[in-house]
Amino acid sequence: MANPRRVLTQRTPSRVLPLGYHAFLPEERGLRPPIVIVHGHSRGAGRHFRAFLPKAIAANLPLVVPTFGDERFRGYQQLAGADGPMAAQEALTITLEDASTVLGVDTRQVDFLGFSGGAQFVHRFALASPHRVRRAVIAAAGWYTYLDSERPFPYGCAPSPASGHREFDVQAFLRLPMHVLIGERDVRRDASLRTGTFIDRRQGSDRLSRALRWIDHVEAVARAQGLESSITFDLLPASGHSLSEAVHKGGLVERTYDFLVSDENPSFGSEGASQ
Repeated sequence: MANPRRVLTQRTPSRVLPLGYHAFLPEERGLRPPIVIVHGHSRGAGRHFRAFLPKAIAANLPLVVPTFGDERFRGYQQLAGADGPMAAQEALTITLEDASTVLGVDTRQVDFLGFSGGAQFVHRFALASPHRVRRAVIAAAGWYTYLDSERPFPYGCAPSPASGHREFDVQAFLRLPMHVLIGERDVRRDASLRTGTFIDRRQGSDRLSRALRWIDHVEAVARAQGLESSITFDLLPASGHSLSEAVHKGGLVERTYDFLVSDENPSFGSEGASQ
């Protein structure tokens, strides 16, 4: 693409492109992987794109924000879709190839931010395709896949019909830099939170306790395998389970960019402090 300029574009789904997506391309392309932002169950991809766009423009960071349609990808949080148990996983892979071919952005390895249902998708995508992920921010997930080899996916990481009977490279997943964000007030058991005797007992009764318990689990598995944990954690202040609160009160945008680009520019996004 000659004479590169800043480009704001939107691709629509087609017979060969299962996901539509918003994209921002900075003037200087090919210098870093894009940040891929995955929406929650309300499918508000446009809201996510607009929230992260100003800082992306200021820092010349490419963005790709796909939309998982409600009918075709009802189970996208677990990588599933109407075409099969891993259809959402495959759909995003196709979308990344489209962004590479059509828009000229390098998507061989990408950074991720997932919010709510998107956070569920992101950590499972990273488990299934760790080679495609450089760094990942997992924000406000409702529940998590544990790295238990005796429990079937998506509750554990054992091969199952829900994973297309594939095996997961847990060690590669553990080596990925991951940052978990959760609102300090995200403790309500609302209608969108998956509940039940087993999941409540294993993971906790609310999103905050589930995030903390999953981080402990990931760190313990890493230690057991002789690996140094690459997972970090931060609270979003004054935030419940709301994208608006997370952005405007909790500093979601700044904390996300801080983690994803801090290795390139340590002074970027200084509001976010990892633990």
